[in-house]
Amino acid sequence: MLELKKTSAIEIIRPQQWYKNFLIFLPIIFSQQIFEIEILTKTVFGFIILCMAFGGSYVVNDLIDYKRDLTHPEKVKRPLTSGRITKKQAIVLAFSLLIVAEFLAFILNPIFFILTTLMILSTLSYSAFLKNIFLVDVFFIAINYVLRAVSGFFLLDLSKTSPISPWLIMGVFFVALLLSFGKRKSEILYLKDSANNHRKTLSEYTPETLNFCIGITAATIIIAYSIYATTGPPEINDWRLVLTIPVFFFNLILYVNHMLKGDYKGKEFNHLLKSEKKLLGGIVILFLMVIVLIYFVPDNYFN
Repeated sequence: MLELKKTSAIEIIRPQQWYKNFLIFLPIIFSQQIFEIEILTKTVFGFIILCMAFGGSYVVNDLIDYKRDLTHPEKVKRPLTSGRITKKQAIVLAFSLLIVAEFLAFILNPIFFILTTLMILSTLSYSAFLKNIFLVDVFFIAINYVLRAVSGFFLLDLSKTSPISPWLIMGVFFVALLLSFGKRKSEILYLKDSANNHRKTLSEYTPETLNFCIGITAATIIIAYSIYATTGPPEINDWRLVLTIPVFFFNLILYVNHMLKGDYKGKEFNHLLKSEKKLLGGIVILFLMVIVLIYFVPDNYFN
């Protein structure tokens, strides 16, 4: 029984969603400091803090959505709605994670603490009422993605040595927006007539509107990434990342194709990665190419 409770406690904080927190590593990667042990260690601690903060926020979200989740064919299986965790246990777990995360964030870096607090507040605001407002729901999700990336920048005090690229911020924002539009479409196709019962804004989204949003957002992403790759991060300041554009575009089109076809109804992005090996492989190749080009190509080689 004890092992079952531990499993349920882990499940309710949704570790499968923690891949979003890897955005905190973007600043350390593009600033050519990923192999600096002290800086890498600090970023890893920041990542763990974000996982705790968002884990606690996910538990609060489940508490707020308890009644709605009871009517959802998949979410009804979650630990809280299935009765494997009581509401009292969920409350204790949520507050414990949030308090510890805030305490550790404050010790690590004051600005990182402020950004972590903003992320928690925006996530809780989203869970409480913002997710019921058309378009505001997806925009707040995208803003939280940006805060994850920016938190890594301020955690390492990189503002003292180099400015953060506006194209990187823009790219993160629109990628998050694309994922959010894709999730809304998958929910509509999966829940069908009961979609409005689960999420009020789903009555205002239509497959046609979402297809348009997915298309225009994807176009904006490739433009933003192409400009960023051409100009290069401030520390590199050359066009070496242009070589990654075909792989980036391949991954983008592959994902958009799944969105427009609607062939992974009701699923999250992490579910798609499990079933779509080409997309997973493409993302791994893109990451390796970025690392090789940034860290193992001689300076000024592309000038």
